[in-house]
Amino acid sequence: MIETYYLNKEQLPTIPTPHDCVLTDIKIENQSIVFKFEEDISYHDSIKTIRPDAKSLIVKYHLIDEESFSVYKWHKPVKIFASNEYYKSIDNCKLTSLATNKIKLEYLYHNVGYCSIITKIILWRIYNS
Repeated sequence: MIETYYLNKEQLPTIPTPHDCVLTDIKIENQSIVFKFEEDISYHDSIKTIRPDAKSLIVKYHLIDEESFSVYKWHKPVKIFASNEYYKSIDNCKLTSLATNKIKLEYLYHNVGYCSIITKIILWRIYNS
């Protein structure tokens, strides 16, 4: 099943959020960013409410061109009470290499704007014990 949402209309859509769902792959292809999620995704509460019978999920964001997106990494303060947190721009090409077996990616949320969407993904390092 494919659902399409347009961000260039007078009224912006309410796009369901796969909150806390694990990403297994990120690709940039055919002027799109493609997020592939884990199999058997329906155990997540955010998916149960919208598609209780879902087996997998792929989210595809169409880009105006291959350069029309930016990737930022949040840097936390070094000192406990310091307020020097900031976002640093990183190379867009690094986005596709984030989904590895040493890093777990979770889709947290997205904010929709006219002709734009901001997606927040959290990275968890996986340490072998």
